[in-house]
Amino acid sequence: MSFQTKLTLVCIAAGMGISQSTFAEIVQLEHSTDVTLSSLTQAVYERHPALHNELAQQQQINANTDLANATFADVKSISVSHFNDVIGSDNGSQEWEGSVDMPLWLPGQKQQQLVLSDKLSAELPAYKQQIKLDASAKVRELIWNVVLADNVTIQAHQVWQSSKELEKDVAARVNAGELASTEHLLANNNTLEMHGQYLLATAELEHALNSYQYVTGENSLPQVYEESLPVAYSDNQQPHSLAVIDQQHPSLMLLEQQINTLRTQQDLAQFDGAVNPSLSVGVRSERGERGENFNNSFGIGVSFALDNDVYRRPAIANAAKELADAEITHQELERALNITLFSQLHDLDTKQQQLVLVNEQNEATQKYYSLQQRAFELGEIDLVNLLRSQSLANETQNRKQALEIDIKHMIAMTNQALGLVL
Repeated sequence: MSFQTKLTLVCIAAGMGISQSTFAEIVQLEHSTDVTLSSLTQAVYERHPALHNELAQQQQINANTDLANATFADVKSISVSHFNDVIGSDNGSQEWEGSVDMPLWLPGQKQQQLVLSDKLSAELPAYKQQIKLDASAKVRELIWNVVLADNVTIQAHQVWQSSKELEKDVAARVNAGELASTEHLLANNNTLEMHGQYLLATAELEHALNSYQYVTGENSLPQVYEESLPVAYSDNQQPHSLAVIDQQHPSLMLLEQQINTLRTQQDLAQFDGAVNPSLSVGVRSERGERGENFNNSFGIGVSFALDNDVYRRPAIANAAKELADAEITHQELERALNITLFSQLHDLDTKQQQLVLVNEQNEATQKYYSLQQRAFELGEIDLVNLLRSQSLANETQNRKQALEIDIKHMIAMTNQALGLVL
């Protein structure tokens, strides 16, 4: 049964007056050993919109390879011409001429075109790996949105249950004449408020799970979704400021391949704007007057461009600018990735240290709340003070649980920053 169906039953149950304990048992997440982080990433990868660009890239590679393997540098052309003196002297003079023009490759042009195909082909695997990294980021985001929302729901449920138990105790003491009836109203109001917060939490959990189901196509979460850091980072073997992104990071690898392609395109740009030499082969048939035999001849010619450097320079300059822009983007991305990695590692270390303090605080708060409960039972404090103590105890307990989950979440985000594909 899907989570959405279960939540619908929750609402029906609430409307039909089903007990609160039944209500609480319905809201649960489904986990499956058949679903893994890897299978989810593959599913998101296969649905990724950018994957459709792979076909266009392959077509570009094939088209460029076909061009490089062509016999001539451009389209062959044929021309036919005929001359006679019918509207002139009308002596029967005729001339027929036909030729085929074949553009030739410039030295090195064909080889550079083949190199460009190789660079474009090398770019395709890096492009796929980047999409897989993007898919991993989406899977991590979706899963941890559900996990975090589920934790909030569990905490809200626990607070609600505690409020109900307190209300039940207060009601019994009111019936025994130990407390005023107004105390029961106050306890009931607190229970209703906690119940409302629980309903809001379950709604947020539903939104998170619906997004997960829509993107991944799965109704269940993986049984194992927590990650661990690489050994080099888990043992704090080096200061965070010295941690650097590996050059094999998919985003950097893609840019590096694109830079290699641009370098080849820069080498190829020297041929843009240039005029390829052309080989011309033709035949001519002519006669001077009527009665004369046609004189047939065969001709061959070659044409070359003269001083075309000025026409090549704009393409060369544009290619150099694109290459420089890509190299700048690579440097900026590497810097940004290193800053993100440092921030993730530093925040993770800070939260781990913070958890030690929160654990101590939680122990002290829980002891304090137990003493306050005892004091309330003895009539030494009123319900308002007890509710404050309960709120403080719940807050520290929830902070502890949230911090534990947040640390696991940050480990996943750090792995994402490192470029680790699920």
